[in-house]
Amino acid sequence: MHALEWLRDSGRQPIRPMYAVYGADSYLIRESIAAIVRLAFPGTEDEPSVSRFGAQSRLADVRDELFTLPFFGKRRLVVVDEADSFVTKYRRELEAYTERPSTTGILVLQVKQWTATTNLAKCVEKMGVAIECNPLPVKQSAKLVSWLSQYAKTRCGVLLDPPAANLLVDLVGPEIGILTAEIEKLSVYVGEAKRIERADVSRMVGAGRVETVWKVLDAAAIGQSRTALELLDDLLAAGEAPVGLLAAMTFSLLKIHHAGHLRRARISLDEACRTAGIYPGAVTQTGEQHAHLGPRRVDALPATLLRADLDLKGGSSAEPRLVLERLVAGLSLPRSD
Repeated sequence: MHALEWLRDSGRQPIRPMYAVYGADSYLIRESIAAIVRLAFPGTEDEPSVSRFGAQSRLADVRDELFTLPFFGKRRLVVVDEADSFVTKYRRELEAYTERPSTTGILVLQVKQWTATTNLAKCVEKMGVAIECNPLPVKQSAKLVSWLSQYAKTRCGVLLDPPAANLLVDLVGPEIGILTAEIEKLSVYVGEAKRIERADVSRMVGAGRVETVWKVLDAAAIGQSRTALELLDDLLAAGEAPVGLLAAMTFSLLKIHHAGHLRRARISLDEACRTAGIYPGAVTQTGEQHAHLGPRRVDALPATLLRADLDLKGGSSAEPRLVLERLVAGLSLPRSD
């Protein structure tokens, strides 16, 4: 289960004796564990009975804590942070624990890696929950937009219009911690209006730089190489980091790739763009970009972007400016298929 699904429905989930919280997104990890705490200790005004252990902890100490009856309340929660080495060392013992877990203790293993095919993962799946805390891929940005709208309503008391949510994801990227911080700032900005619209996001979330990046891509992907290179030069002259510019380009170009892949499967342009998380107002433009690039270059976009990323990070002796210029010029060339 992805963390966004868990956070959306955690209040209605039954208590489980064991959880694996895994992945690389620190915000999702923190929020997922906090949701487990709220689930285990609903409505408590006292300090919940939560014990934290580190990777070098002994299993015997963790078990003692799990099986020690809580002084107050009905449950005790035990969290092992950064538990990858702990899981590796005590894998068999943890598998055995899943067969006869504590009736009052809840074990949370927070790890970076969690392989679903291992015996331990299968055991946890039967009696507990594994919560994935990795950023959603671009093709699932619609789920992120939906979750952000719910977050704005329940946590900030404002309505987040879908076009505003889409623009926010495009501007910021899939980093959920940053996205939620931006929503909180926007909720203060709109004040009594209690509604965040697309214009509010454009005005308040540093849209100038990213919108210029979009203009670079828009020009390049319809063959206007001179305009695209001039806009790119403006960004670099303003001090924008090449790595950051490539990241912004990658986020948008992968959506174009995803929509193109869907169209190859005979899905309509509108449906392909909607599934790929492309703003409805950019559907026609996306069709023009597909027509200019052609299926071969659209399919090759992930490999093209990966090569540029590796070149920027030391894989080429070319200057970062030249790497970006080559990328933009390559997109601008007439299609050959």
